[in-house]
Amino acid sequence: MQSDIPVKEVMTRDVCTARKDESLLNASRKMIECGVGSIIIVENGKPIGIVTERDILKKVVARNKVPAKVRLEEIMSTPLITVKPTTSLREATDIMKKRGIRRLPVVDDGGNLIGIITDSDVLSVAIDLGEFASLLDNPHVESEEIGGKCEKCGRFTEKLVDVDGLKLCEDCREGY
Repeated sequence: MQSDIPVKEVMTRDVCTARKDESLLNASRKMIECGVGSIIIVENGKPIGIVTERDILKKVVARNKVPAKVRLEEIMSTPLITVKPTTSLREATDIMKKRGIRRLPVVDDGGNLIGIITDSDVLSVAIDLGEFASLLDNPHVESEEIGGKCEKCGRFTEKLVDVDGLKLCEDCREGY
């Protein structure tokens, strides 16, 4: 992977966020609306925690809690590991691998949330740069089905299909 690409070139700028006193039910609805698997908890524009699908399964579903009664501050993972917009994609990827995480909020010098970089973003760039060309040449992998960002709605998905030169998610493909 080209190591000098700064994360600001790849990050998603429109981040799904919530306040720490919001219910998990409301946050889950936001996550569905945004088409993401996590929500960043912010306070005064600064990220203070994250709630992921895995947090919801482990800390709520597996304990049979009621989502409307659970506040995000009760289940959020904190402290957050963040990166600056100038952090190289290689360094961000190394942080993700070493820490066993799939998402890194991006903050400016004042600590304000300005974006997020995910494992899907990294994979998408690696594919665009041809890093996985050998994978696509594998006859057991359908080349029209790859993961990344839908070119119509911008949602990240594990399955994109090439339609008239556009990489579209299944939902956008149906309406095309």
